Amino acid sequence: MVQERHSQVGVCWSLRVWSVSVISILLLSTCFIGSCVVTYQFVMNKPKTKLSELHAYHSSLTCFSEGTRVSEKMWGCCPSNWKSFGSSCYLISTKENIWSISERKCIEMGAHLAVINTEAEQNFITQQLNKSVAYFLGLSDPRGNGNWQWIDNTPFNQNVRFWHIHEPNLPEERCASIVYWHPMQWGWNDVFCDGKYNSICEMKKTYL
Repeated sequence: MVQERHSQVGVCWSLRVWSVSVISILLLSTCFIGSCVVTYQFVMNKPKTKLSELHAYHSSLTCFSEGTRVSEKMWGCCPSNWKSFGSSCYLISTKENIWSISERKCIEMGAHLAVINTEAEQNFITQQLNKSVAYFLGLSDPRGNGNWQWIDNTPFNQNVRFWHIHEPNLPEERCASIVYWHPMQWGWNDVFCDGKYNSICEMKKTYL
């Protein structure tokens, strides 16, 4: 009789363990399926047009978490070899070209020559640069009359400018570069547009 009770207890214990295992597996499966659905919806809800444009220029993207609430745009994406700052991505070119070709090269990657709107942006960009090299910006004076304008049609703010002392100084120098001069450090300089310099490309981040 005692042996029979022990047998029944053993069976009940085995059934309980088996039941707990089955329930655990079902819960894990449900969680896995749920996460897959969230991922699928996340992928399907991406701005497909913008992403397809980026993939036409770049093989891979790196995305950064930039929000904490569901209502916010959660991820900011840049091409994998570009630098992220604010709402933009930046690529520092290591090849010298004239201004027009530099801009064309940026356009071919879905970008434009860099437009600097704040001191914080200027400081971030200069941290990425080689002090022995000058870089074209997306700033030019097409008519040589002092009417400087950004390539993306952003209004040129006279209060946000970082020219070196006594620059710009020649109406024939109609394109802007950023260059390091000791002891003044980094600043803008007007240069001939057909001179050959490195450049900085900028594009807006894609948000998911």
